[in-house]
Amino acid sequence: MTDIATQSPPQTSLEPIYRRNFIWFLTDGILFMVALNMIGATTVIPDFMRNLTNSEILIGISGSLFDVGWTLPQLFIARYIVRAQNKKWWFIGPNIPSRFVILVFAGVLFWLGKDRPEFILLLFLVCYGLLGIGDGVVGVPWADLMGSSLDSRWRARTFGLMSASTGVIMLGVAPLIGYILGNGDWQFPNNYTVLFALSGVLFALSILPGLFIHELPGGKAVEKLTSLSEFLPQLGQVLRTDGAFRALIITRMLTSLFMMAAPFYIGYATTQLGLTSDVAVPNLLAMQTIGNILGALVYTWMGARNNALYIRLALGCAALLPISALVAGSAGPLPLYFGFLMSGLALSNLSFSYQNWVVGHAMPDQRPIYVGLFNTVSAIISLTAPFIAGTIVGQIGYGALFALALAMVLCALFVATRFIRNPNPKPTPKSS
Repeated sequence: MTDIATQSPPQTSLEPIYRRNFIWFLTDGILFMVALNMIGATTVIPDFMRNLTNSEILIGISGSLFDVGWTLPQLFIARYIVRAQNKKWWFIGPNIPSRFVILVFAGVLFWLGKDRPEFILLLFLVCYGLLGIGDGVVGVPWADLMGSSLDSRWRARTFGLMSASTGVIMLGVAPLIGYILGNGDWQFPNNYTVLFALSGVLFALSILPGLFIHELPGGKAVEKLTSLSEFLPQLGQVLRTDGAFRALIITRMLTSLFMMAAPFYIGYATTQLGLTSDVAVPNLLAMQTIGNILGALVYTWMGARNNALYIRLALGCAALLPISALVAGSAGPLPLYFGFLMSGLALSNLSFSYQNWVVGHAMPDQRPIYVGLFNTVSAIISLTAPFIAGTIVGQIGYGALFALALAMVLCALFVATRFIRNPNPKPTPKSS
């Protein structure tokens, strides 16, 4: 099999459906991603947590909590939705309660004020975790919808333009975040209440586009739900027999270990490099966002042509973030700005490229199992990573954590380069 993906000819009878679905998937994704980036796991949330606790482990947990919530339930959901021929309402239904969680938290935060920081901390972790779990519940049906209702060309365009559009919007939002956090009239936690409220409104609005997606036929529904004693051996067989998929899982796990350092770059900037929160958060977020836009433009073009090559390039760029942090320790904060620029270019679309690879690699009947297994296995690492990262920072220091993160991303790059190739294109379903 060659490393360059073969492009299948456009299916003219389905093009109008693909175009409409593209609009609704793109709108849903932009609203959700802007809302999520406004309370960014590597910028806003670690700074918010540092106002509530000095525990590096809890700060580390906050940075990976959404990822854990998103990945952990997917394998269990995949076991159930294989019984359903249509997956659209498995996507829409759970979105309705889960995407209101942050708006509810903003209301409670406004009511509580600053007098109960321990309760605010607990409530935030619960609400943010529920947001992640809710998105994890819809993750498999969403991927299945993407696989059945868009072809590979439109999927790559959706992912790329979703990321690029989000980045352009966030360039305008970043100064607003800086203004809100630096406004002397909005003391903590009122400044964060405003951010969570704005984010919560966008999360709620993101429910609407999914209603208009036209679902095309996917894999056949199974008539009987397999027992766990039958289901688990099936998963083992997939891992034993599919070497390329196994390599991607290893790459994803190494990426999760690399990402365990993500919540600590902001703390490093504010506690070691001398930057204040109202400078570090919006400026580093802006640099990351510019990188997001550049990476999205690259992925929009490259994702449909050579998704595997993009994965390798993204991992190579990602390695520049811990390198820049290590250099910043002696050279000042400027290299860290460059690192955030390159990390935005790489990481914002790396997850999309992983998902696109899995959706294109798995046969339609097996797609929910592949997506669920891929994401849930990585949750095991995401669960343990905050404890590893927090302990390293607390006992040794930031430099040791960044050095370990660099080693992990270089290992991921080696596996991706050596073992991952583009999947063969699957037949496009006919509209029913």
